[in-house]
Amino acid sequence: DTRLLFSSVSRRASAIMRKTYSFTFYFLYFAALACLAPFVVLFYQQLGFNGAQIGLLAGMAPLITLVSAPLWTGAADATRRHRLLMSLAIAGAVLVALIFPGLRTLGPVVVLLALFSFFTAPISSFADSATMNMLAGQKDQYGRVRIGGTFGWGIFALVAGIAIQAYGLKLAFWGYAALMFLALLVC
Repeated sequence: DTRLLFSSVSRRASAIMRKTYSFTFYFLYFAALACLAPFVVLFYQQLGFNGAQIGLLAGMAPLITLVSAPLWTGAADATRRHRLLMSLAIAGAVLVALIFPGLRTLGPVVVLLALFSFFTAPISSFADSATMNMLAGQKDQYGRVRIGGTFGWGIFALVAGIAIQAYGLKLAFWGYAALMFLALLVC
């Protein structure tokens, strides 16, 4: 009886921890996005880019994501190294985000944006897949775990807006990098 009870308690604790990890990852991931996404176009404007250049940059990311996300996820499926590839994608995004604020001209911004889009493309897919895998027989709990992202965005959109207004647009990239580094530790 004691073994059965211990086994049951252990399974519940394990399930709670898996949900907590996923909730925390989504919180950090969307908090990072809230720090950066609303401010990228303002950063391009601050660099002095015109409307056509900003439009080019804004249109690049979805096109690169369209191609690179299936490459990343296909490689993960083929090698069964999902966690490693997710970690590499996040680490790449963090490194690129740290370099971005030092750029001044269009050419390097295009190259770094392409790299950033390449690295960030699969992160959400990897997170969703890992979460569904961790939930196993409790897939109906996905919404409760994923709401961590809603809290992350909601809280950090306000915090980031106030901080970036006070300290400048470079903070958007540094905040993104810091939060994504924490997300890397969680994943």
